[in-house]
Amino acid sequence: MNKQIQKSFFNVRALCFIATIVLFWSCEDNQKDDFGREDFDPSKPVRIDSFEPDSGGMATKVFIHGSNFGSDLSKIEVYFNESRAPVVGSDGSHLYVITPRQPGREVTISVVSNGKTAVFGGKKYLYRTMTTVTTLTGRKGTTAFQGGTLAEATFQYPSTLCIDAEGNLFLSHWRVPYCFVLISPEKNLVQAVYPGSNDGIDAFGAPTADADGKVIMVPTDGGDGYYSFDPDAQWAPKSRLMLHPSQEQIALGLAKDWSLTNAWKHGMSACLLDKCIYTRFYNGNLVKFDPVTRQGTQVAENLMTGDDSYPFFDPYQTNILYIAYPSKHCIYTYDILTGVHELFAGVEAASGYLDGDRKSARFNCPSQLVVDNDGSIYVADRYNHCIRRITPDGMVSTAIGKGGISGYQDGNPEDALFWEPRGVAIDKNGYIYVAEWGNNVVRRLAVE
Repeated sequence: MNKQIQKSFFNVRALCFIATIVLFWSCEDNQKDDFGREDFDPSKPVRIDSFEPDSGGMATKVFIHGSNFGSDLSKIEVYFNESRAPVVGSDGSHLYVITPRQPGREVTISVVSNGKTAVFGGKKYLYRTMTTVTTLTGRKGTTAFQGGTLAEATFQYPSTLCIDAEGNLFLSHWRVPYCFVLISPEKNLVQAVYPGSNDGIDAFGAPTADADGKVIMVPTDGGDGYYSFDPDAQWAPKSRLMLHPSQEQIALGLAKDWSLTNAWKHGMSACLLDKCIYTRFYNGNLVKFDPVTRQGTQVAENLMTGDDSYPFFDPYQTNILYIAYPSKHCIYTYDILTGVHELFAGVEAASGYLDGDRKSARFNCPSQLVVDNDGSIYVADRYNHCIRRITPDGMVSTAIGKGGISGYQDGNPEDALFWEPRGVAIDKNGYIYVAEWGNNVVRRLAVE
């Protein structure tokens, strides 16, 4: 009851303050007026006394109390850590601002007015991350691919994803038919840029954009083959082969060749460090090639032989390649500078569902993964029917979905349900897209 009274009191204060701000805007006189609005005094410091509420998520209204803020909004800046907050109004001693997106967990609030800065040295503002999931395209229960608008499109077994610098999604689609699909949220368009077939010859693995985020490459399941899709060629498919090194290059130690025995490959990833594309074969060979010359060389061998894999380069630690091994239920890292291949998260060959420290956490067929703007890793935990998060400090949690419970439900983390999420991609705004094998849809996670 007390909390309800406090909340009502806060809402009344907020409404009164907003109403006052509206009246401020209606006045043309910038001097102190009948409403008590105060101009900035250059002889006095800017001071923050308090703020309320003490926590919230993106777009939460925050009121900052203090002195000498001034009333000219063009000369007032408010920061939540390093993130600038929109300033709605000021009467000189009260600021009305909006919480920016993901400024950090513990936030220091600072105000800059007319070049003078005040930093609040008391309590921190606690930012609450809120995650919601919606269906971007597709319909549960469909049994074939059909292009069209986002509302019209249907899928059967959408598999893995990548996204280019322009925000276009690319989807490896399995079954009826096996094809490669462009999804443009901006243009409200879903179309097959490679029509594929019904016999599995063109079963595509996890795609990648090149290091510039422009040209898309996707591996075919076996051998040295892959396809490239260039926007300058209107996304026309081009069948390509990774080129093996010559005998002379091998003899001089300039490159290593690789074996094509058991040479299925389920993913590619672009490295920002050397601009090459890396792929790992079922037989454990890790191979890289130049996307322009297609010249390839073996980087490592015998990396977890006899398993599929989903590789993804860390965009911040650019020498680190994460490799999810689905049938081993774990994630490894490979350091391309040192050659060290080591367990990163999960317990090798032990499936299960357990949050906590990354070394003791359990996964059940971890599939494609991505790294967000804060360095957290999001993993499509396929048979646990959820999306897991691994934070930079090594803690595993369930970002959304209910571990071990399949279903189809949009909404918040308490309500949302998935059925065999297999692919994930992230755009420059931090939105995470999920290709959901079981429900035949592509979902979007807004982490705010």
